[in-house]
Amino acid sequence: MGAILFKIIFLGAAASLGAVAGWWIRGAGSNDTPTPTPEPDSQPGNDNSRPQTAAVVEERPRIDAVEVMMAQLQQLTATVSADVGEHNSKVQEINDELTAATADGSNVLAIVEKLVKANEAMQSQLMLAESRLNEQAQEIETHVKDARTDALTKLWNRRHFDDEMQKCQDALTKTGRPSCVMMLDVDHFKKFNDTYGHQAGDEVLRGVARTLRKAAGKDIVCRYGGEEFAIILPGSDIETAIPIAEKARAAIAEQVFEFEDLDLKVTASGGLAQLQKDETAAEVVKRSDDALYVCKANGRNCGYWHDGDESHPMKSHTPAPTVANDAFEFTPEESAQDIRDRINGLSDRTSFKGDVDRRIAEWKRGGATLSVLLVEIDKYDAIIESYGDKAREVVLRAAAQFLKAAMRDMDHISRYDDHMFGLLLPGAEVTETSAVAERLRTAIARCSLPLDGQKVTFTVSLGSAEVTEDDTDETLLARAQVSLGGAKKSGGNCSFATTAEGEVRSMAFTP
Repeated sequence: MGAILFKIIFLGAAASLGAVAGWWIRGAGSNDTPTPTPEPDSQPGNDNSRPQTAAVVEERPRIDAVEVMMAQLQQLTATVSADVGEHNSKVQEINDELTAATADGSNVLAIVEKLVKANEAMQSQLMLAESRLNEQAQEIETHVKDARTDALTKLWNRRHFDDEMQKCQDALTKTGRPSCVMMLDVDHFKKFNDTYGHQAGDEVLRGVARTLRKAAGKDIVCRYGGEEFAIILPGSDIETAIPIAEKARAAIAEQVFEFEDLDLKVTASGGLAQLQKDETAAEVVKRSDDALYVCKANGRNCGYWHDGDESHPMKSHTPAPTVANDAFEFTPEESAQDIRDRINGLSDRTSFKGDVDRRIAEWKRGGATLSVLLVEIDKYDAIIESYGDKAREVVLRAAAQFLKAAMRDMDHISRYDDHMFGLLLPGAEVTETSAVAERLRTAIARCSLPLDGQKVTFTVSLGSAEVTEDDTDETLLARAQVSLGGAKKSGGNCSFATTAEGEVRSMAFTP
């Protein structure tokens, strides 16, 4: 009888402990429940971070939901732990009864039946808890995945992009494993949206995402924000990355995106850089951006890579028209043949405005400030009337050469209008821009150009403005235009600036 009784007690306790152990092994017994690492349905690998962006703010409700569920999970753990403790107390009480019953010959079977029922009740509670645990784990995994996935394109977002870039930086430091990153922009996307509407634009962005995901294979594709995408190539050095990156970029131009009754095509520009020793993730992204800027200055629909000092084309090419779709045409002054100014080799107004827009977006994400400068040739029509059409090219070339000589490699110079130039100066405050403007004005005024035995002189008026919190490319350039208007009203041959408070004033500078 004693051996049988011992076996019954042992089996009951084993059943109880086995159920509890199984529950704990599945991960419910710890308040430090690990956050699952999501894997999107298809490849990814990015929409967030540095200073908090709008994309992060939009993710916050999803992150809050995860935190609520984690709290519920901890509460469930505490409840089951209490149930297990209560069950153990019951088992101990029954064990004491059983010991007393065997001593005085009482009804042992009735007491054993109590033990079996207690174990059954505990087993039922643990099964219910396990079911709830699995449900919450799945919900947490879904929310964590959503918090790192771009809702429109289903690519990784900026939050995941920043985490993966940090992993690349850590891997380079610890093991020497190389990594590259490519930043891509859909060319002239603002104009595309203005032409076809935002729904068509969204469909194109989804199509671009599918194209990049397919072309990139195992590499990590992210939506960086707006029409900007990124590809992280962990384990690839620059020589390996260039053909992969260029193939992915070029694949976009080969696709036809269907929307309603339209067949739409777009192109993209891409900047690539390899993470270097002692370089932060933010710094290599900045160099990729710099290479992307060179693409835009060279007509778009191309790829450049940055070697740490300067940018190089991923392959020799002639930039194709931005879009091959007949329904999406630029006005004559923005046509593909005019993307590069024939006289001076400068980019056109559309390219310039697109770069200003991109730099403003970068500044709002925590990048360096920027200023724009508009330079207009004074009394241009009078010069042509006095000296003939030959003076047109002579004066424009001379003005462009002065601007090129005064600008840094990172600055963007464009043929903004017939006899007006636009300058984008990343990292320059308006006071610095005004000083440059005043030096330019003085140098040009002293210039005398030979033409058919005559001496041609000309002056310029300049207007500048520095970016402010609410600026777009349109508003920033409009403020520079107001400054230029102030200079012209003052008789020309002078420079004005618009302050952050909207005040237009002369910025005379003595070199």
